[in-house]
Amino acid sequence: MKKYWQLLLIAGVIVVSLSVHYIQVVNAKNTDYQFTFDKISGDDKYLDSLVIEANVEYGGVHGSVLINEEETILRDSSDYNKRPLVFQNLIDEHKNFMRGKALLANNYFEDDTKLVYVKDPEEAWKVKEGETYSYKIDVLDKVKDTTSSFEIQSQLKSRLNWVYFSNLTVVDNELKLLVRQVDQYGSEQLYLVIIDLKKQQLLSESLIDEVANDENTSTSINSYNTDYNFGHEKYHIYSVDSYDLKNPEYNLLSRQFHAFNIETNEVAAIQLPEGLDQKLQSISVDDNYLVIAYSTSTEKVIHRYNIGQQRWLDPVNLPQPMNLNNELNGMSAQNGKLYVMNGMDTDYMIQIFDIEKGILLYEGKLSNSKQKYNIWVSNFYDLSK
Repeated sequence: MKKYWQLLLIAGVIVVSLSVHYIQVVNAKNTDYQFTFDKISGDDKYLDSLVIEANVEYGGVHGSVLINEEETILRDSSDYNKRPLVFQNLIDEHKNFMRGKALLANNYFEDDTKLVYVKDPEEAWKVKEGETYSYKIDVLDKVKDTTSSFEIQSQLKSRLNWVYFSNLTVVDNELKLLVRQVDQYGSEQLYLVIIDLKKQQLLSESLIDEVANDENTSTSINSYNTDYNFGHEKYHIYSVDSYDLKNPEYNLLSRQFHAFNIETNEVAAIQLPEGLDQKLQSISVDDNYLVIAYSTSTEKVIHRYNIGQQRWLDPVNLPQPMNLNNELNGMSAQNGKLYVMNGMDTDYMIQIFDIEKGILLYEGKLSNSKQKYNIWVSNFYDLSK
């Protein structure tokens, strides 16, 4: 009996020791990932609603973090905690509806009364010439707390390699879905699909744009809207880009931007300022504005295009500090503000702009007590809206 109690005592000491060691390791690890904002100019109030979702590397160890003005949250390795922040509320509030659904914001629309999800076609590459695929739609009625599901066959019959949903919204009970298709030859088509949610009927599938490749050029359609607005955007911005296949570096031959008005179903071309098509480091869309930014060794340049008025505003030019990296580490436009981050020698600079006025609202350094770390921004979130 005495030996039995001795074994229990030894086991207890081991458990406590391991627990203390684990807590110390976790605390040390959390300390390594603590970030602070050091203001250079502007107003700290613009940090109040800001959350930065990022991946951090320190000493060969990688971690996922959420950074705000008050604290840095080191997310654990569990699947739940690695889900994009934009989906956390949806999952918490509508667990049954969200179960088993892909976490792709382009596939969702949400307002005060409903949550709509359209599932990506499975194994679209198996669709043969003359066959088609289905739109599988789930609708959560928030008022009645009921769910309805239905499936509609597409009338587009072509050999496919890939189908991608670029944008989803609901206007007057009509679901509008932008669908990009790629066939076996690399040709692409962009369609507007309209479905009556009440009658559960396909109303139309209209071609917006299409491109094709040849032996000398590769041409593609690229979209630039954010992926976390859940369908609340008036314009969808895309470009048609052509590259020279004869050149080993695949030089850009042309890039034509377009604005698709989701409410009126109209397309308007956007003419870039001369030379800007070769300097596109980062592109973002917020409501009525297309924002394009790039950095050089001497300055940061921000171009703003008013989509509704179809005009470019005067560019914003800011001098670059000598120790600032030319490449933009992250950029996002939302709620009328533009968030930009650049790497410095040991820290990172964050700047917040008023998009319409073109003025700098806040400038500061994102600092860490450790001398050497790398950070990659996944998303900026303005939680004020």
